[in-house]
Amino acid sequence: MKKLIKLVVCTFLIINMGLLNIYALDDVKKDEAFTRAQVKEDIDFMMKTLESVHPNLYFAVLEEQVEKEINKELGDIKDFATGLEVYKKFSPIINKFQDGHTGMAFPEDYITNLKNSDKLLFLDIEVKAGKIYIKDSYRKEYEKYNGWTIESINEKDASTIYEEIIKYISGSQIGFKESRIESNFVLYYYLDNELMDNYTIKVKNEEKEGIMKIKGISLEEGRKLRGEEEQQREDYVYKKIDDNTGLITFNSFSDFEKFDKFLDETFKEINEEKISNIIVDLRENGGGNSRLGDLLIEYIYDGKYTQANRMDMKISDEIIKYYDHLAKENNASEEEIQEMKDQYMGSVGECITFSAEPSRHFLDKAKFQGDVYFLIGKRTFSSAVMLSSTVKDYNMGYLIGEETGGLATHYGDLYRFTLPNTSLNMVVSHKYFVRPNGLDTKRGVLPDYDIKDLGERDALDIALKIIENKTGE
Repeated sequence: MKKLIKLVVCTFLIINMGLLNIYALDDVKKDEAFTRAQVKEDIDFMMKTLESVHPNLYFAVLEEQVEKEINKELGDIKDFATGLEVYKKFSPIINKFQDGHTGMAFPEDYITNLKNSDKLLFLDIEVKAGKIYIKDSYRKEYEKYNGWTIESINEKDASTIYEEIIKYISGSQIGFKESRIESNFVLYYYLDNELMDNYTIKVKNEEKEGIMKIKGISLEEGRKLRGEEEQQREDYVYKKIDDNTGLITFNSFSDFEKFDKFLDETFKEINEEKISNIIVDLRENGGGNSRLGDLLIEYIYDGKYTQANRMDMKISDEIIKYYDHLAKENNASEEEIQEMKDQYMGSVGECITFSAEPSRHFLDKAKFQGDVYFLIGKRTFSSAVMLSSTVKDYNMGYLIGEETGGLATHYGDLYRFTLPNTSLNMVVSHKYFVRPNGLDTKRGVLPDYDIKDLGERDALDIALKIIENKTGE
């Protein structure tokens, strides 16, 4: 039974909502329209499941408001609606729950249409405080416009485009939502805009104005234009910066065994090289298996710790079935599984609280005694936020960058389900995690050194400058 309790308590916050919105759905019925009755059946099933599984679904919005908006959208369906139309109607309503681990995925046929199109608007953007900026157009004649504000695309105001897109993104932090626009602009843009052969983009920089005329291209052409390598981004990689400093770029909490080996080899090298400062870059880390966070902590911190002061889990029929399946996958005995089910069956509809005592799980003592600097930002989410809050609350190191995209105390751990008719995929949180210090400030993890206070300098440069000043070199 102890093994099953560990299985339940262990968090697998694998998603960030950008990934949720682009993963492929195997069973979506392509180009099929659904009757209003079928859509209503799906939405009724969706709401029943969300309410059953989520610990506190209406923490950010009134139930009456959600019900009113759902009824309006259902009423606006005259005869039929496609899967994409269902997504466009109801995804914005779900996102009013403001839970970055609860939402609806794009229909696969929508993604497939974009992948097969040769009319894509391909450029990199930055989004800050509701404004969209050109980061890189990848066209030499328009290099001078990098950093300029987009005023309009094909005569539609950029402010309108921003408002169209932001409603499709789940989460509570505006910085996180804007980072999703940056990462998946093409996916979001075409929800409310047509594929075109050519695009006219008006840009502005103070009093100067300019016009970019860009031809639509295919995804493959875009990748070539950007010069992307075929090789996928590494989940974690180590690089020695100088004689005193090493950099661990930690992009995903994936594959515990692989990470265990990576840390063993990395810290052997760090200690052999007598490295005294480590920088851990979490700025692009969207989460995953939080046990990887435990492992990293124990390499750099000597004391006992916990990544969550407490965890509340909502018990439902769906979650009992989910853990029954998970227990079988982990080779639990029939007796253990039945004991777990008997324990939870009496608590359906309630939350069970697990309080965590500080402890260590993997190493008796730390393998590094130097200083550690963690880089965080608006893309830092889920398990990466749990690690950041633990570093903050136990003073394990220095945090540099921006407020994290995910809340320090938050809902998470995904339960996945599929709507019966449209086959749209959904995820919903079934746990509530309270940061180690026990507080809920309704904020992300705040850095010790905020780039906003330091002239928007790069967080890595700030870390290196702190180290330089400390060592006097």
